[in-house]
Amino acid sequence: MGDWRILIAFASRLGSTREIALAIGEVLRSRGADVDVLPVDEVAQIKGYQAVIVGASIREQAWLPEAKRFVQIHRDALLKRPLVYFAVSGLMSNPTPEHFHEVYEYLSEIRAIAEPLEVGIFAGALDYDRLNHEQMTKVLSKGLPEGDFRRWQDVRAWAEDVADCLQLERARAREG
Repeated sequence: MGDWRILIAFASRLGSTREIALAIGEVLRSRGADVDVLPVDEVAQIKGYQAVIVGASIREQAWLPEAKRFVQIHRDALLKRPLVYFAVSGLMSNPTPEHFHEVYEYLSEIRAIAEPLEVGIFAGALDYDRLNHEQMTKVLSKGLPEGDFRRWQDVRAWAEDVADCLQLERARAREG
């Protein structure tokens, strides 16, 4: 991927999404990209990046609001470069096709703002001890189990696919 600069911007409440973003960054770096992994609230502009990956946890059947706001604010710039999304959801602790489809649909509002080339959907980790009373009540009402359900081999395989996709987009841009 050479001299390509890639931004991975993420929104995370309890750290699971951050760790997934870091793992994706490691894969892209291993493929030769210059990668910055930053919380969405710390990104002032995306100028200088040739591709952007945005990821967030799912809460209340939607991406975290700060991730949505990031896409809205940077929409015009995002539409001018390869864009990829990922989502982290407790539903994926039981990775059925129905749950995958449900989480994918949670991203429909974001995809309407700026359509990505790829979407990754991953399970997260849930530690009951890190939740406040309100969060615990919501988690228990949804029947979300405690534990680390991240499948690192799936995250890394997806990141490899994204690297291939971005390389293809880069080649297309050079030809065009």
